[in-house]
Amino acid sequence: MQRNMGRLLKIASNQMTRDLDRFAAQFGLTGTQMSIIDYLSRHPQTEVKQHELEQEFNIQRSTTTVLLQRMEKKGLISRQTSASDSRQKAVALTSAATKLSQAFAGYMAQEEQDLAANFSPAELNLFERFLKFYIAKGVKKND
Repeated sequence: MQRNMGRLLKIASNQMTRDLDRFAAQFGLTGTQMSIIDYLSRHPQTEVKQHELEQEFNIQRSTTTVLLQRMEKKGLISRQTSASDSRQKAVALTSAATKLSQAFAGYMAQEEQDLAANFSPAELNLFERFLKFYIAKGVKKND
């Protein structure tokens, strides 16, 4: 029996994306938009620059720009010139997005509980190690 871990990882990733998109759709958002709201909500006292979002989510600059423009039009974020680097844009949540972040935190907590209920801590540690391996492998190729 030949294993194809990369294929399984891709299928699982696609399913997770579909599930997240389905959850976010009830708020008129995409899963990526919801993930950005979550990230910003976990960094409330920090100036988060657009470039940091590109790195965190491994997305292109142009994609990030369009994504943030759409979020700004929906009243979810504000973008201003960074206080520390005038070439960069700082991104912050609006109060409307902060309210949504609580719903998303609940969704993510439930996903984590589902994993914890089905896998041992040792299995989850191994799975995390596996994922970090793939992520690091991709980072090395892009450098």
